[in-house]
Amino acid sequence: MYNYIMVFIGGGIGAVLRFIITVLSNKFLGAEYPYGTFIINITGSLFLGFVLALAADRVENINPNLIIFLTIGIAGGFTTFSTFSYESLVLIKKGEILSSMSYLFLSPILGLISAYFGTYLARLYNS
Repeated sequence: MYNYIMVFIGGGIGAVLRFIITVLSNKFLGAEYPYGTFIINITGSLFLGFVLALAADRVENINPNLIIFLTIGIAGGFTTFSTFSYESLVLIKKGEILSSMSYLFLSPILGLISAYFGTYLARLYNS
């Protein structure tokens, strides 16, 4: 039961952080391009890569409930594939081909690079 509570609380924190970043990115960068979701998914990939690599190197010292809280909870509530998919479709329907293609290609590529960079940072932290 404790794991469910950790996911619930972490998911709420992640969702609120996602909302804040979306509002701020729309205010400062504009709402024409889905900057908020882009930033969220890239930083979420970095965060998840860091946490999981850190946990893998210190598995005996880390509380599994903390990992559940950080990964399934916070990262799960923070990142959003469904919004990425919908925003891509909106850009395509608006005829913004260059924007939609950049979003569709850069998001997974930079997400993968960010996840790798997160694992790299965790290794540096552990050494």
